[in-house]
Amino acid sequence: MVRLEITGLDQLAKIRQALGPELLAKASRAGVRHAAAGVAPKVAKSISERYGIPSRRVRQDVRAVRIAPDGQSATVAFSRRPPLLTQYGAKPGTRGRQPGLGRGLGWGKPVKPGRPLSALIDRSAGRQPIPGAFIVTGNSGNRLTVRRGRGGKLVSLYGPSVGSIFAGGSKIGPVLRAETELLIRERFISGFQRVLDSAARGYGKG
Repeated sequence: MVRLEITGLDQLAKIRQALGPELLAKASRAGVRHAAAGVAPKVAKSISERYGIPSRRVRQDVRAVRIAPDGQSATVAFSRRPPLLTQYGAKPGTRGRQPGLGRGLGWGKPVKPGRPLSALIDRSAGRQPIPGAFIVTGNSGNRLTVRRGRGGKLVSLYGPSVGSIFAGGSKIGPVLRAETELLIRERFISGFQRVLDSAARGYGKG
């Protein structure tokens, strides 16, 4: 869960003072709804542009957005479970070309070495090899990226969680938080102003 402080709403201060309590409450609620609706798409787009995880998968982990009625702060909650490495574009490895019957009945060394499984986590770094990893199909039909651990037990591999990318020490964390704060401020003002404009049109008809 991440708390963002939203600044730059001073322009609404004088407007608030001039509004009646009912219209103020209605405008604030509209601003909050409009701002909250834009957070998940923005976070998903920004992360998927920089990491190899689809934006639709990122949106699943932006669980809740709560914005204070005055729009001065926002709380964004994320799923704690990191996505499977498969979600980060895991690509199966390739086996080296094996020797034929004329070269030790297939028991010799591969003629050409294979390549390990790779995953696209940070797009700027390109595909990274994950030695010893391979993809299996789980009981539910999900494709899992695994590696053999102690005793030969299969261990699932995961990529960075959406919450850690947003709030942790990732390279894009500070930029992503700043972008989200700006988005919330702009959308809060837009939703707030929309109600005022609608009210003004109503008054004009009278």
